[in-house]
Amino acid sequence: MKFFVLICFIKCAVSLAPTENFTYNRTLISPDLFTVFWKHDKTEATFEIHFKDSRWAMFGIWGSNFSDVIMAWLNNDQTGHFSDQRLLPNNELILDSEHNWILLDAFYKDGTNVFKFKRFIDLSCKTISKEDLNIQPGLIKIVFATGNNLNPIKIAEPNQIEFELLSNNYGPYSCPIPVSAKVLNSKPTEYYSNIFELIPGVYNLYWNYTDTEIVFEIHCKTNGWVGFGLSPNGGMDKSDVVIGWISDGRTNFTDRHIQGRSVLIDEKQDWHLLKSYESNGVNVFKFKRSIKLCDPDDSIIVKGTPNVIFAFGLNDPLPGQDINYHNDNRGSTKINLITSSKVNVQNDEPDSEILDINIENLVLPKQDTYYYCKGFKIPKNLTQKRHIYKYEFIFPEINYKRMHHSLLYECEPGYDGENPKYEDGECYTDSIKGKYCQVISLGWAVGGEKVFYFPKDAGYPIGGDTEYSFLVLELHYDNPKLDIGFIQKSTLRFHLTKNLRQKELGVLTLGTDSSPYGIAIPPQMDQFSIKSYCFNDCLNQKLSDQNINIISANPHTHLSGLEVSTKIIRKGKDIGYLFRNEFYDFNYQNSYILNPPVQITKDDELITECIYKTRDRTKFTYGGLGTRQEMCYHFLTYYPRQSTFKNCLSVPSGESYYSLIQQIKKNENLNLPEFNSSTFYQTVNKMYQLLDKKQISDNLRKTFKEFYDNTKVSQICGKYTENQHEQIKISELYVEPDPCKEVSQNDSNLSNVVNRIVSFFRKIFNFFSGLF
Repeated sequence: MKFFVLICFIKCAVSLAPTENFTYNRTLISPDLFTVFWKHDKTEATFEIHFKDSRWAMFGIWGSNFSDVIMAWLNNDQTGHFSDQRLLPNNELILDSEHNWILLDAFYKDGTNVFKFKRFIDLSCKTISKEDLNIQPGLIKIVFATGNNLNPIKIAEPNQIEFELLSNNYGPYSCPIPVSAKVLNSKPTEYYSNIFELIPGVYNLYWNYTDTEIVFEIHCKTNGWVGFGLSPNGGMDKSDVVIGWISDGRTNFTDRHIQGRSVLIDEKQDWHLLKSYESNGVNVFKFKRSIKLCDPDDSIIVKGTPNVIFAFGLNDPLPGQDINYHNDNRGSTKINLITSSKVNVQNDEPDSEILDINIENLVLPKQDTYYYCKGFKIPKNLTQKRHIYKYEFIFPEINYKRMHHSLLYECEPGYDGENPKYEDGECYTDSIKGKYCQVISLGWAVGGEKVFYFPKDAGYPIGGDTEYSFLVLELHYDNPKLDIGFIQKSTLRFHLTKNLRQKELGVLTLGTDSSPYGIAIPPQMDQFSIKSYCFNDCLNQKLSDQNINIISANPHTHLSGLEVSTKIIRKGKDIGYLFRNEFYDFNYQNSYILNPPVQITKDDELITECIYKTRDRTKFTYGGLGTRQEMCYHFLTYYPRQSTFKNCLSVPSGESYYSLIQQIKKNENLNLPEFNSSTFYQTVNKMYQLLDKKQISDNLRKTFKEFYDNTKVSQICGKYTENQHEQIKISELYVEPDPCKEVSQNDSNLSNVVNRIVSFFRKIFNFFSGLF
C-alpha cells in the first residue's frame, strides 16, 4: 500500500495544474496523457485540455452526421494551430468557415500542452451556421484523439466517451444579454478612403487627399472640446493643431500651435473648417488644409509616417476662456496620412482570377511583438504567365488591431522552398528567408490602404516563365499586453489576368549588405548615416540603352532606422530625391507610389542613405536579420522588368576595412590577428567582439563616423566584385524648391505690379488735375 501511495504521489506531483479552478475534470487517456477540465454557466462553457506525448489533440462533441471538434497543437517555437472543424463519419476533417470555439490561452509547460477555449452552449446565440452542434443537457458523447503526424486531415481511430457536460443546476440555458461594443453612433459626411480609430468607440479619424490638399473629418464622443494635429516627435511641443468645440449651437474652430504647454492661436488660419455639428453626444469637425503650408506655425505633411496627436476635454470652455487640461484623454500614433499620389481605382479585368496566400488558425507566442512568415510556392497550374493588376489585404475582425504591417518577399530565382526546406515561423530567426528571400515586392502598414491597384498599363508577373517561384508573406503581430496571440485568417489576395499589360514590373534592391561588414553603428548616437551606392558602370551594364521607370518605393531598416532616402546623380549633378521617407518607422512600413514615375537612365548613379538612432543602446548595432540588428534597403518597383537586374548594392572595401582595423587596433589597444584576405572575416569579427566588451568612447564613435563618410566601397551588381570605387562626389548639390519662397516671390511680384498700376493712375490723375 505504501509503495502504491508513493507511486501515486509521484505521478500526481508531475501533473500540471489547470490555469484556474474548474468545476469538473475528466481523464480521457490514462494515466494523465489527456485530461479535460471545464466549467459553465447559463450561456457559455469554458474548457481546458492538457495532453502529453503527442503532437496534436482533437476534442469535441459527437454527432451522427458530423462531430463538432477543435484541433490543436504547438510547435517548438511556441507557434501553433487552433481550429474549429467537423469530423465526418469517414473520419475526415473539414475546416469550418467561422470560429465558434474561441481560444483563450495556449502554452507548453513541464511536458504538457495546454489549450484553453470557450464557446456558447446554444450556438444560435452567435451564429446561424450549421457547422457546429449545441451542447445538450444529460449524457452526450465526447469524441477525442491524439497523434504525432503532421497536419492531420483524417483521424485514424477517434475515441468516444459518454458523460454529462452540463449541470442541471444552471438550466435552462440561454443567450447572454448583448453587450454593445464601443462604437461611435455617427457616420462620416462623405466616403473616405482612409479611416483610423484613434480611441475605440470614442474618437475616429477619416481623411482623403489629392496632390495639393487633404480633407480631415474627426468624430469624438465628448461634451467638450476636441483637438487634433501633427507633431514632430509624438509630443505636444512644436505641434501644429486645430482645436474646436460647439457651444449653444455656435462653433469655435481655430488653427493653433503648441509651445511647451501653451496652445497658441496662429496669426494665419490655414486649417479651414468645412462643416461642424453635434449629434448624439458626438462632435464632428470636417476641415481641410494644403499639404504644403508656408506658415512657420504650421507643418508640411510629407509622405511617410508622421506623428498624429489627438486629445479632448470633457467640457466646453466657459465664455471668454480657453480650453482646460485634457488629463488622460489624449494620445499619439504614427499614421501613413499620404501613402502616394492617388492612382485611380479601376474596374476588375474580365478574365480576373483570384490567388490567395492565407495565414490562418495560427497560435502565436506571448511576446510583445512577433514577426510571422509563411512560405508560398507558386501553383504548378499557373503554367501561363499572369499579371497581378490588383492586390488586397483582408484581415479578420478578431485581433485586427494587433496587426501592424504585412510585407511580401520575392525569393531568388531557382529557389522553390525545397532545397533547403523552408519552414514557416518567426521571420528573423530563419536564415533561409534572410539568404534567399529578401526582396520586398509589396506591403501594407497601419494607416495604409488595404486595396491597391497597379497603374492601368502595368502588371506584376507571376507564374509561367517568371524567374521566381517562391514567395514569403510576413505579418507583424503587436501584443503589448502579452495575451495569447491568435490569427483566425489573414489573406493577401492577388487579382490576376492573362491579358498581359504593356509594362511588366520588377523589383530593384538598393542598399548595403545586412552583416557586420556592411553595417556597424556605435551606441548612443542620435544620428548615424550609412550611405551605399549604385554606380554608373552597373546601371550602364544592366540598362544599356533602355531606361527604367520607378513606380513605387519601399524603404526598409529595422528598429533603429530614422530615415531612408535615395538620390539620383545624373552626369555628376544631383537632380533630387528618387524618394525620401523622413519619418521612417519599422512598425509602419509601406509601399509609396510615385506618380508620375521617376526615370532612371544609364547615365545615372544612385546614393541610398539610411540614418539611425542608437541613443538607448550600450553596444554596437550590426547588420543582420534580427529586429535589433539592422538593414539598409530601398526596394523599388519599376518597369520594364529586367530579369537579370535584381540588386545594386555596395559595401565598404577590404582596403578601407584594413585601415580602420589598424587605426582601432592602435587607438583601442586591441589584440587582433593579422589582417589579410584569408583572415578578413575572422579579424573583423574579433574586432567587434572585443569592442563590445569595452566602454565606447566619443573618439571611437567619431572614428566610425569618419570611416563611413570616407570609405572606399566595393559594388554588388548582381554579384560581388573586388573593384573599388570612391564614394560618389556631387559637383552640384540639388536644392529642393521652396514653395514658400515661390509664393513669397509671387506675392512680391504682384505687389510690385499693383504699385506700378497705382503709380500710373496717380500720374494721370495729377496730369489732368494740372489742366484744371
